Amino acid sequence: MGFPVDIKLPSNARYYKFIETSKRFNSNYDITWSFEYKLPNSNIPDSDNYQLGFSTFITNLSAPLSSLPGQFLGDQDSAISLSGVSLLTETPASLLTEGGNTILVQGGSLSGEIVKIAFDSTGMYALSGRDERPGVGPHLINRESLVVRDVLHNVRANSPLSTISNVFSSIPTDTFRTLRFRYVNLGQKIHIDFRDSNTTQFTLLTTINIEPRLEAFDNLNNMYCGFSLSTPVSTLDTGLSAKDFFLRNFNVEGFVGDEILTETVITPPLSVNPNTPYTTVTNITAA
Repeated sequence: MGFPVDIKLPSNARYYKFIETSKRFNSNYDITWSFEYKLPNSNIPDSDNYQLGFSTFITNLSAPLSSLPGQFLGDQDSAISLSGVSLLTETPASLLTEGGNTILVQGGSLSGEIVKIAFDSTGMYALSGRDERPGVGPHLINRESLVVRDVLHNVRANSPLSTISNVFSSIPTDTFRTLRFRYVNLGQKIHIDFRDSNTTQFTLLTTINIEPRLEAFDNLNNMYCGFSLSTPVSTLDTGLSAKDFFLRNFNVEGFVGDEILTETVITPPLSVNPNTPYTTVTNITAA
C-alpha cells in the first residue's frame, strides 16, 4: 500500500481504526463514551523517544472514506472534504489552487469526524500539513501530549499532559486506566475524565471549548464513536515502536433516535403579598 509522501512508516508499522456501529446516536443530545487502556512501561523501548499515538472520535461514517496512519492517526485524507466536495473541471479532475491544494465546495451535510481527541507521544498529530491542513509548526509540538481537533481539523488543544495533570502526566500505565469523554451542548464543549484502577472516582482531566455549534448541518442524528492507533508515528526506525497495547470495554451512551424532543416548562406565578394600608394612631393611654 502506498501512502502520501508526508507519511513515513516502516513496513511492519501497526495501525488500526474501528468504529462502533451497533447504535447510531443523535448529537443534538449529549454523547458519553469511555474505554480502558494499558501501555506497560516495559512495552516501550525508550520513554524519551518511543512513538505511539491513539485517538478517539465521533463520526457520522460507519466506515471511513479513507484512513491515514502515522501522524494523521486515522484521519481522512485531507483531499477528501469533511463537509464538501471537490470543485471539478470538465475532464473531470479536481481543480487546484496555485499551491496545489484541492478547491472544495462546502455543503450542508456533514461527512466525517466532528471531534477527535488524541493522546500522542510525539505530539505530531498537531502538525499542519498539505492541502491546507491546519495545525502548528514543528517547534510547537509537545511530547506526551493531548491534541484535540474539530470538524474542520482546527487544533483546539495542544498541551503536554504534564501541564494538565500531575497524576496522568504521560501515556504509559502499568495498570488499566479508564478514559471518559462527554460531548455536551451540541459540541460546544467536551469534558475529558480519567480514572486509574486504584480508584472508583473519575477525575476531570480538562474541558475543551469547541465552537461554533454544528446546528447548520442537517444530519447530526447519525453519529458513531471510534478509536484509532498508530505505532510508530513518523519514522522508519522500527525500534521506536511500542509493543503490546491493551484496549477493552469500549462503551457509548447517548440518545438513539431522529426526533429532537422539546418540552415547554411553565413557571408558576409568583405569590403576591398585598400592600394593606395602615394608619398610625398616637397619644393613646391605657385606662
